[in-house]
Amino acid sequence: MFAAFLLILMILNFGKGYLGYGKINFEKFQNDSEFLVLTKLCKDEYNINPSAYGLARIREDGNVAKFVGNVPQMEKSLSNYDESKGNIIITDYTSQFGLQGHFFSFLYNKLHISVAGLKLITCTLLTIVLLLISYLISKKYNSLLGVIFYITFLTSPWISAFARNLYWVEFTWFLPVLLALILSMNYSKKKIIVPAIFLAIFVKCLCGYEYISSIMMMTVSFFIFDIFDSRKKDNRKEILKTTIVVSIVCLLGFIVAILCHSVVRGNGNIVEGLNQIYRNDVLRRTFAGSYNNNFNEKINSSLKSNVLEVVNHYFIWSTDIILGVQGEYFNLLFVATIAILIYNAIKKEKNYGRDIIMFIYFLLTTLSWFVLAKAHSYMHMHINYVLWYFGFVQICLYVILKFMKKKLCGEKNC
Repeated sequence: MFAAFLLILMILNFGKGYLGYGKINFEKFQNDSEFLVLTKLCKDEYNINPSAYGLARIREDGNVAKFVGNVPQMEKSLSNYDESKGNIIITDYTSQFGLQGHFFSFLYNKLHISVAGLKLITCTLLTIVLLLISYLISKKYNSLLGVIFYITFLTSPWISAFARNLYWVEFTWFLPVLLALILSMNYSKKKIIVPAIFLAIFVKCLCGYEYISSIMMMTVSFFIFDIFDSRKKDNRKEILKTTIVVSIVCLLGFIVAILCHSVVRGNGNIVEGLNQIYRNDVLRRTFAGSYNNNFNEKINSSLKSNVLEVVNHYFIWSTDIILGVQGEYFNLLFVATIAILIYNAIKKEKNYGRDIIMFIYFLLTTLSWFVLAKAHSYMHMHINYVLWYFGFVQICLYVILKFMKKKLCGEKNC
């Protein structure tokens, strides 16, 4: 009953935003991205421009259609679609394969599930994944860390804002993490879990490549912690072997997804598709990109931006970190965690080494996308704060609350 309560509470919050979002507009958050999926639903409904891509965009008289998020209005417009008039132009969104568009189009057009129903499905899948992650962390480590993971997921304005979005399908970010966490509880399950991790990464990449470095790093994080935790040499070897295997499997999932995407992008020519993806997507979104006459000035500004300035921006918050903890305290949270970790190391407190490893590793997990996808992080400063919740905010809150608990209740009672 308690688990059901936690599940329903999270679904309600993700679906309706009951806990409040401050400066994040819950109803309009990332409507422009979700528009790519909604367009796919509607154009499939009227069998307009069938395509292997799962995402599309409607333009009216050269501009992006004004009815972003308004499905009835979109359907009304497309029901009278006449390609010869040229006032409405439908184009594929080629930067992603768009598996989520195909999936939701099937549910919408074949099973007749409403858009609200699709959002509920997305919220529910995310809730199940996050609740299981929190539960398994409480079993693997301790109840305090598990509770912190749950409360952080529940009350984070950023996790919540993405939760029901049909483009971002947030549950695909954390599904590989859940599977890896299950494996870290019992390493004998490799034959079942490792292929499942491959499939989870593959599906995530077919839905979009955003945040993939952080997702992969968080996926193997619990194996890394186990290596440092294990006192037996044989166990460490087995865990290290699993870490390497899962890392390779994650990369394979990513590579196979790109190959599938390149087949569509190159109209059957994989080499041409890979070339298109590299020149038009990789170079304009990553650290590797540089000024290019083919890109507009905004994209070129992101390519010329300084990586340290981009990273520094994400230490300045305009929203809450979690409900009741304002973003202006993020740097204090960061410094306080470091100070407590140093104090615990000097005092040789229990598990101080593991806490330090978790702090450093989760920090690198977040920073990996900010740095490797520097141009994307520059362009998307209004959404990428969500990366801090790939374990980093949780470990900071855990270190601080554990320290406070110990000081308040005394050494013997904790």
